[in-house]
Amino acid sequence: MTGTEIQEQELKDIIAQSIDESVDKALQKYGKQPRIRRRFFIKNWISLLIAIVLVAAIVAAGVYLANRSDANKAVAPVEDHDLTLENNGIFGFTVADFEEPILGKAMRQRLLIVEEQEVYVNTTITEAGMFNWGVFNKQQAIVIHGTGQYTIDLTQITADDISLNEDTYELTIRIPHAVLHGTIFDPAKTEIGDPQNGWLAFGSIKMDMKQNQEFEVTAKGQLTDKLSEAERFEEADRFAKLSAYETFQPIVKTVSPAYKVIIEFQEGQ
Repeated sequence: MTGTEIQEQELKDIIAQSIDESVDKALQKYGKQPRIRRRFFIKNWISLLIAIVLVAAIVAAGVYLANRSDANKAVAPVEDHDLTLENNGIFGFTVADFEEPILGKAMRQRLLIVEEQEVYVNTTITEAGMFNWGVFNKQQAIVIHGTGQYTIDLTQITADDISLNEDTYELTIRIPHAVLHGTIFDPAKTEIGDPQNGWLAFGSIKMDMKQNQEFEVTAKGQLTDKLSEAERFEEADRFAKLSAYETFQPIVKTVSPAYKVIIEFQEGQ
């Protein structure tokens, strides 16, 4: 006999012995039955148990083979669905999953204020005297103050400015550089120095309404020039990256907490 046949016989003997014991106990309790009927009953039970074991083994083997076959198959993408199911069972994301919420936020907010910088400029005002001679001129040193507001235009962000790295779980968003959106002149903070008059000029400079308006235009222009210096834009760009990150990171997190936002500037800006 082979090893398998010996194991099968041993299994039959163990089952037969167990059933014999159970039947003996039952006969002792309820009365004896003919030996032939008892043997027939035992053989049927043995055959049934062996059949059950064999069927269970065949089913288990079939399930195992089916699972291996399915695991080796590539998962086809589902039409009109952004999620893709990888073979390792983890849901991944495509860039399309992030585009709609990011671009939607950009279109709703449109303009993002990234920084406000205070600035001052030293200047002078001059009042020409009689015959425009220097001896009659009046001159006064003043310090003008203002604030520059730097922004980025979120509507300039397109789908091409959003990219996804599925290996590092990074979502890159490219934004425009910060621009000077507006200059605010604050006349209340203007500092007026001592007058420098010609030896025939007396009193301080007094301006009428029109001169005041002209002075404010000039002051705003000088403040704008100061706010347009290269180092001012460099500082504004640093805040632009930070502001954009704080704006878009919560949106990306709602789609997938696994991805982090990387902010870069658009090429050619």
